[in-house]
Amino acid sequence: MAKCWLLLLCLAFLLPAACATCHPDDLRALRGLARNLRGGGAVHLRTVWSGASCCDWEGVGCHGANGRVTVLRLPGHGLAGSIPGASLAGLARLEELFLSSNSFAGTLPDALFGLVGLRKLSLASNNLVGQLSSRLSDLKNLTLLDLSINRFSGQLPDNVFHNLKSMEHLAAHSNGFSGLLPPSLSSLSSLRELNLCNNSLSGPIARVNFSGMPLLSSVDFTSNYLSGSLPLSLADCGDLKSLSLANNRLVGTIPSWIGELDHLRLLDLSNNSLVGKVPKRLTRLKGLVATVGHSPGMVSTNMPLYVKGNRRILGQQPNVISGSRNTIRSGSNNVVSGNDNTILSGNDNVVTGSNNAVSGSGNVVTERNHVVYGSNNVVSGRNNVVTGSNNVVSGGNHVVSGNNKVVTGG
Repeated sequence: MAKCWLLLLCLAFLLPAACATCHPDDLRALRGLARNLRGGGAVHLRTVWSGASCCDWEGVGCHGANGRVTVLRLPGHGLAGSIPGASLAGLARLEELFLSSNSFAGTLPDALFGLVGLRKLSLASNNLVGQLSSRLSDLKNLTLLDLSINRFSGQLPDNVFHNLKSMEHLAAHSNGFSGLLPPSLSSLSSLRELNLCNNSLSGPIARVNFSGMPLLSSVDFTSNYLSGSLPLSLADCGDLKSLSLANNRLVGTIPSWIGELDHLRLLDLSNNSLVGKVPKRLTRLKGLVATVGHSPGMVSTNMPLYVKGNRRILGQQPNVISGSRNTIRSGSNNVVSGNDNTILSGNDNVVTGSNNAVSGSGNVVTERNHVVYGSNNVVSGRNNVVTGSNNVVSGGNHVVSGNNKVVTGG
């Protein structure tokens, strides 16, 4: 008998939510929520949300001691229509609300901002519209806010973020937000992830002082209209692992301090207006995947990337590439020197050095130990392997196969 009581006691501690009695206020609010929801998933919820034990209902989580509903998770449930703010407001102790991947439409209900105990709010992948309310600042306990992949518009309000000191993850990508970056983003001192890509944000990126966010590990501002040079304040983000600023209007050079970000693993600065050389300090970042070259005037020098065959993706040719073990994909009119380089699907390139692999057409290849595929290439030197057609090969000790070769030399 003693063992049975001990087992029951253990279960009481391990499964507190299952034993909790649903609070009548929350039961009333959930029943109202089920009545006001629309879409095929709402019919399902009205069926399975039955009885008075709401803590056992699908998607519902309760506090083990007092039976108050603290979690509501209904992602991908086929729900539609407006978010029933009045019903949600009845869940006064709610801490986590996940309504992502549904078909909710309309604006955010004002009553939502009365849930001041919310710590996590995900409304991603819906059809929500309108501007972001300044009442968001009332949700001071938020650690996660995900508004991504909706149709929100207007400016990000600058009077919101000062109060959100606990925010760790902020995602609002793939919307229609426009205007300048709010400087109050700098006050998110606990932030680890910031994703505002695929919007229409403009103006200087330096409006945000990243020094105020020292814990940042991921920043993604890809595909906006941000301008100016890379802000020095990013150098204070020592935990940064991913920095994506592609497809903006950034200018200047890539600063050498990026090479001091020891944890950086992904760097994408492509399709901006950056100039100059890639800093040699970047070569010390083992494991870095970098895309930096899609900017007029960029020169990539001695920058092994240590990932996927030392991949380098270059656009807006011509480019000047030197060093060793580089891979140039889909490039044309490039000047390549060094050793152990690979050009894939490139045309009209000038390649010197040794141990290079070249495919494409119209390439000029000199020196030795190259492997050349394609057509209309001019190959000279020694010990090259050439396949394809209409190639002009000179030098000695080549292995040549294919048709219509003009071979000179021994």
